[in-house]
Amino acid sequence: MKVKRYTGNSLEKIREVIVKELGEDAVIVNVKKQNSGPSGLLGFNQKPAFEVIAAIEDAENADGVSIDKLLKSPAMEEFIQAQKEQYRGLRTSIKMLDDKLAEVDEKMAQMKLQPSSEAGPKELANVHAEWRALVQQAVLKVAKSAAPSPEDWHEALASILPTAGGIMFRRTPAQAPDVYVIAGPTGVGKTTTLAKLAAKAVLGEGLKVGIITMDTFRVGAVDQLREYSALLGVELSVAFSSQELDQQIQNFAEKDLVLVDTPGRGQFDTAGIAKIREGLGDIPGLCVILVVTAGLRPEDAEAVSEAYGELKPSALILTKTDEAARCDGLTKLFDVSKLPVVYFADGQRVPEDLHVASPGVLASLIMPFVKPAEPVKLGGAAHVS
Repeated sequence: MKVKRYTGNSLEKIREVIVKELGEDAVIVNVKKQNSGPSGLLGFNQKPAFEVIAAIEDAENADGVSIDKLLKSPAMEEFIQAQKEQYRGLRTSIKMLDDKLAEVDEKMAQMKLQPSSEAGPKELANVHAEWRALVQQAVLKVAKSAAPSPEDWHEALASILPTAGGIMFRRTPAQAPDVYVIAGPTGVGKTTTLAKLAAKAVLGEGLKVGIITMDTFRVGAVDQLREYSALLGVELSVAFSSQELDQQIQNFAEKDLVLVDTPGRGQFDTAGIAKIREGLGDIPGLCVILVVTAGLRPEDAEAVSEAYGELKPSALILTKTDEAARCDGLTKLFDVSKLPVVYFADGQRVPEDLHVASPGVLASLIMPFVKPAEPVKLGGAAHVS
């Protein structure tokens, strides 16, 4: 119980103070009237007229325990601490739930891009199965909505395609020339491609070029190269063995660039390809470039890569892009060969129809529904369902 003493000249004002300090439940215990006569000079310093004693009971709960004591009791402190722990746990659970919901949102976005059948989205019709997941992951980074546009798919594919910016033609004074061997299956246009490379080096870079042909089996092969050589003003020689090839390269020691033509052999002609490998011998410094058509079929891509892998090629040239009705074997070729594309060939003109490879054009070969910005001629329309 709290007990307080109040004094004043007005009981009403004293009551107001009591209510303000002790509340409406305060009890007046005693009221005593004081002597109110004047005191001191001229009657100043009068003593208060009333003295009031007021009291208020401490709040208790139903069990008669003081609320203040209850709040400070060990049991209550333990209860409060337990509530705090539950609150912290609730906040942690909410955060975990938020993280899970974000994860679900991401997976839902990915599910929208997942193939609904084995064929997958129509934009991936020309992409082999092992690469479709790669393209789908790449499109998540470029798409501005959950439904990627054709341009988004094209950009995603271009971002993972292997290309290299052509061959670095250079002058090689006082050192051996750069030697490039052009190889590939029958009918892919190796000889014409070699002539285009020679023309670029002679007419575009002003280099001294020598040409060696090992294709002595095909009727007219040497004559075809002789015509190109005469037009470009470059020397041409023939090699029948690795020893002759080595000797001819030495004879061209003053050249900047030597291009070697090889006979075409099908991917299943293991003996013929072995013969080419034998003809190249162990001559150091040879750089083999594998020439294939842009319309290479998926079922042939792995066989071509494996067969010509015996020659240890360093790069690819894609020919006949203007004739390809469907380029659905290229991603398989890139996957198994791990080789970059250095040039596209899109016609018979020498050297106009040879173009430095770029990811955008390469992606348009595989996804023809997006036209390339560069002036490369492409074949058939998209074959997508």
